[in-house]
Amino acid sequence: MAELDKNGADMTIEETFAALDDLIGAWRAESSLEDAFKNYEEGMRLVKSCNEKIEKIEKQIMVLGGGPAEEEDDGTQF
Repeated sequence: MAELDKNGADMTIEETFAALDDLIGAWRAESSLEDAFKNYEEGMRLVKSCNEKIEKIEKQIMVLGGGPAEEEDDGTQF
């Protein structure tokens, strides 16, 4: 598996999803708890990075669409 930066920031959304897919495949073949936990941590960093990128794109769409640039955060996720 390719080495990723700390949080997936240099990756596109598509690359981030592909890396997550690779991690899921690795979890199925894990032989140790330590490896599984390391991959879990990496997966969570990738998910956070992907969420941040999606939120940024949503804000850009709101600005382009003439809507409010900032929405109230009601604590819900997709």
